[in-house]
Amino acid sequence: MALRTVLADSDEVNNQTRQAKQKRKIIRTLSTSGGALTITDLQKQVKISTPTMIKLLNELISEELVVEEGKKETDSGRKPTMYTLNIDKFYALGVEILLKRISISLVRLDQKVVFEKQYKDFRLEDTPECLDMVMDHIRNAFDECGVSKENILGIGIGLTGRVNSLTGETFNYLTFTKVPLARHLSSELDFPVYIDNDTHLIGLAEQVFGQTKEANYALILNVSRGLGMAIIANKKIITGGMGFAGEFGHMQMGNSDKLCICGKRGCLGMEVSGYALEEKFKEAVARGETSLVMETCKDIDEIRYDDILDCAEKGDQLSISLLQSMGETLGMSLGNIVNLFNPEIIIIGGKFARAGYVFSDSIKTGMNKTTLTAPLRFLKIKTSKLDKDIGCRSAATLVFRQLDLL
Repeated sequence: MALRTVLADSDEVNNQTRQAKQKRKIIRTLSTSGGALTITDLQKQVKISTPTMIKLLNELISEELVVEEGKKETDSGRKPTMYTLNIDKFYALGVEILLKRISISLVRLDQKVVFEKQYKDFRLEDTPECLDMVMDHIRNAFDECGVSKENILGIGIGLTGRVNSLTGETFNYLTFTKVPLARHLSSELDFPVYIDNDTHLIGLAEQVFGQTKEANYALILNVSRGLGMAIIANKKIITGGMGFAGEFGHMQMGNSDKLCICGKRGCLGMEVSGYALEEKFKEAVARGETSLVMETCKDIDEIRYDDILDCAEKGDQLSISLLQSMGETLGMSLGNIVNLFNPEIIIIGGKFARAGYVFSDSIKTGMNKTTLTAPLRFLKIKTSKLDKDIGCRSAATLVFRQLDLL
């Protein structure tokens, strides 16, 4: 029986689907156990008889989905056999689609990245041609990754903009398909496809791999070209009724009169974001200020916020000053959210995380101006330690989480 068939939930009730359901429980139990288990261990969680358990385990072993892993040490008596998953049979494809880049990784269940590719010549547009390019890149990844399609459980996609993760609909980009984008891609690529907002997936990554594993209430900021937030409450990522929760960059907490892409003025993202950093840098240069950035990028219109972050790390005064001012504005705005939500921890993520204490210290300064003393004393503010290319891994993790393997 194909692995994806075993893991797929079904409403049918017959002997075959009953056994598939029992196998699914065994696989999920082994996946989430954190180690090898005996038949007795499995029975405590799966609740099936010993003969049935032995029969199904033997079938899973013959299908190369489960392997024996030695014997359990005991004080006396016969040592029971230990079982674990054959993780070389469990993969997911993670795709991160940003405004100017698409990245693809094939990730094994133990989070080992076995294939990765990035396309920097990509431009995200709401056009059929752009969607065709995305599908071509995914198909090429299947051909190049060296792993059989039978062992790939699905495709997880992190897409910038507003996404309804429950229905697979998108509302800013790739919006023209007759059915929700996830369903369209699933039909075209012949794989289960799960889609969520890129910021929500950063929150998922922090929850699975990062510093919010034990947190009940947390805020994870995605400060990159835009500004977003993932909200964790009762250890669950809050997506909202239509997946729009966390649009922090569109809250009216700033003083900017610039027109935002949403059509409104005064959005915080027009003051705190990679885009805002580029605009503020250009304004400063127009006033006659100097910077190391101009030595590496002669044409000011070609400067990207990554260049400014690079020079801040080298000690460039203008870059540091702009980051500190932006951080203080962000901190003052965050103070309002902290007073409302009372989180245990805030993670500064996204590309701005590389700015380290230069950015985070200024955020704390801003928060001191607006946050109540008691919740601020309770709060931890940390910079993300996750790899800068975590987007693909977290998109693949979305597949494993949907199948209850994590």
